[in-house]
Amino acid sequence: MTVYNDTAAKVMDILINKKITISVMESCTSGLIASMITDTEGASAVFEGGYVTYSNRVKEKAGVDGGIIQKYGVYSAECAQAMAESVQKALGSDIAVGITGTTGNTDPQNTGSVAGEAFFCVIYGNVPHGFSIKADVTGMCRHDIKQMYADKVFSELYLLLSTG
Repeated sequence: MTVYNDTAAKVMDILINKKITISVMESCTSGLIASMITDTEGASAVFEGGYVTYSNRVKEKAGVDGGIIQKYGVYSAECAQAMAESVQKALGSDIAVGITGTTGNTDPQNTGSVAGEAFFCVIYGNVPHGFSIKADVTGMCRHDIKQMYADKVFSELYLLLSTG
C-alpha cells in the first residue's frame, strides 16, 4: 500500500521512466520529500540523495553561502535557490529541490520568519524555478504543515515535468 499522494507517485513514474535524477536539500520538511521519493519502488535509480539542513550552520556546511542567509534571511527565495544549487552541485542530479520555511510558529532564532510561509526552488534543465507558500496554519500540527509543503513541491514538480 502506498502512503503518499497520487502526484508524488506520478512524479516518480516520470522520473523513473525518463531516467531523470533528483536530489533535495530540506529544512522545514525535515526529510519528508526524500521519504516520499523513496516510498516508490525503483527510486534508487533516480534519487541521488539529500540533506536535512535544519540549522543555518549545517546549511552553510552543505554549501549554502552564508552571505545569502545574512543578506536575505534563511526564510527566503534566495536561500531556497542556494540550497537547490548546493545539493545539485554536490550530488550531480538533473533536478534539485531546496526548501526552507517555518511551520506552526515563528522562529526566535531567525528574524523574518512567518508561520505558514515557505520558499522552495526546483532546478530543472539548469533553470531555477522559485515558489512560495503562504498558508494559514492556525490549528494545524507540524506534520500536517510539512505534508502540505511537500505536496506543493510535488505538484510543482509534476507541472514542470509535464510541460518540460
